[in-house]
Amino acid sequence: MRAAVVLLCLFLAAVVGALVITVVETSPGVRFLASVVVLPIIVLTVVCLYFCRRRNVWGFAGAAVLGILGLGLRLAISTQPSLEVGGGLPIWVTALYVTLGALVAIWSVGSILELRGHSTPR
Repeated sequence: MRAAVVLLCLFLAAVVGALVITVVETSPGVRFLASVVVLPIIVLTVVCLYFCRRRNVWGFAGAAVLGILGLGLRLAISTQPSLEVGGGLPIWVTALYVTLGALVAIWSVGSILELRGHSTPR
């Protein structure tokens, strides 16, 4: 469970970092669009972190969904090199984001299974 929380913190840092870079280096219209899409993800990640730290299954379930969402968005954006928002990034950056999203999802599901295993009598 600790690994899932650490990965979720790294995911949050990566999302915030990407938003900051986007806001600094793009036009006002793109800034607005990126903010509208990314700010809810940041808020939901903070909420999931809160519940994960309390060992709540729903926190880890939300984290798994956010990991998959982040992975999907990164792949969708990376396949469009003409986009101002992260399009045309070096392949290693995309690989890092995809790997991080996948790890968040996998470790969160593992944490759910671990919590479920502790709650059932043996």
